[in-house]
Amino acid sequence: MVAVLVLAALALDSVVRLETPRGGVFMPTVAIGTWEYGSKDVFAAISGAVKAGMTHVDTANNYKNQQAVGDAIRASTLREKIFLTTKVPGCSEPDVAGCYASTQADIIADMEQLGFRNVDLLLLHFPPRPFPWRPKEDCARLRAQWRALEEAYDDGRARAIGVSNLCPSCLECLRSSTDPPLRVFPAVNQVQFHIGMGTDPGGIVSYAAAHGLVLQAYSPLGDGRSRELISGPLVSKIGELNGRTGPQVSLKYVLQLGWSLVTKSTSAFHLAEDIDLFGWTLSPAHMAELTTATAPFANYSFACVD
Repeated sequence: MVAVLVLAALALDSVVRLETPRGGVFMPTVAIGTWEYGSKDVFAAISGAVKAGMTHVDTANNYKNQQAVGDAIRASTLREKIFLTTKVPGCSEPDVAGCYASTQADIIADMEQLGFRNVDLLLLHFPPRPFPWRPKEDCARLRAQWRALEEAYDDGRARAIGVSNLCPSCLECLRSSTDPPLRVFPAVNQVQFHIGMGTDPGGIVSYAAAHGLVLQAYSPLGDGRSRELISGPLVSKIGELNGRTGPQVSLKYVLQLGWSLVTKSTSAFHLAEDIDLFGWTLSPAHMAELTTATAPFANYSFACVD
């Protein structure tokens, strides 16, 4: 199945349809991220995002801030108005039973820390440790973790389930499972993606297109080591020609390639910019110019590269 972008009525955002066994789940394409944020920044980011018109919040067990995320959502809006994504970590246990049990425990902890009975999207944050991913050695443990996520989908704790930082060989490990057989294929793969990485790093875009997987970009403005995608000459020039800022050009490029994305800011001004990505397009010439950029380069996953 092919991911379809749909304009949301009376909203500043758009949505993408996630395919699940129970039918489509519509995910807002722009999410506010909370990685590395303490309680004060979490509140500023989420309250500011809600005021700007964002309706998707992204967090994770490993971020150690889920209680603050839940509190900020409750203080800013109604839970049902937010599409909430969280994650469970890849396991460190050496055996299948340990990975399954630890993932079950992490899912319970996610809900308790957030203070909600369910989330809209539950992701497996990365493949089992140690890194990098080893297909033969780690496949059984990955399948055990995924079984715990399938059970969370079955009992309604997650409306959709997906993965993050997984490469095609990880996804093939899941897809080829026969004992037990795969019941729910991941709806989303959240990986690093931005200008400078080409259009199909590691074949993840081709794989996603072949299997109906929605791609979501984290660090769409780069990983913080460079301001090239914020104030660099290329994005600044194209932004000026379009009446937009450099960051808007960088984010729009990702969306226009068909990705969803997670952005980050505690600034009301920047959050308003980050959601103002609809109703305008980059020309084919500008998209081509951005596609040819080779910097800043990054790997799409810190844990797994085929």
